Amino acid sequence: MGNLGGYQLMTRLAKKVGGPAALAVVTAVSGWAIGRAAEAGGKAAKAAARKRNAPCSTKGRVFDVVSDGEDSRGLALRAGDQYRVMECDGEAILIEVLGDTNNPYFTSAQFLESVSSFPTAEKPNAE
Repeated sequence: MGNLGGYQLMTRLAKKVGGPAALAVVTAVSGWAIGRAAEAGGKAAKAAARKRNAPCSTKGRVFDVVSDGEDSRGLALRAGDQYRVMECDGEAILIEVLGDTNNPYFTSAQFLESVSSFPTAEKPNAE
C-alpha cells in the first residue's frame, strides 16, 4: 500500500469534484489562474523596480526659490535662494543650497514644489 498514496489522493479529489474529467478541468483552470496571478505580480514588481531606478530628470538643474518656506526637517529656504538637485529617489530629493556651508540637504519634492518651480509628476515640464 506504500506506493498508492498519490493514486488514492487523486481518486479522492476526483470523487469530490465529480470525476476525473472534472478534476482535469479544475487542475487546468487552477494552474492557469495561478500562472496569471504570478505573471501580474511579476509585471507589477518589474514596473516598480523600473520606476524606482528611473534616472533623475532634474539632476544637476538649478532652481530659484520664489517663496519662503521651511520643511519638517528644518531646511529653511528664502525667496532669492538657489539650489541644485544632486540626486532624487522618488519623493526624496538631495539638494545643495548654493552659498550655504551646511550642504547637502534631504527634502521632499512636495516641499520644493511649494517654494520653487520644481517639477512634479503633475507638471513634469515646469521650470
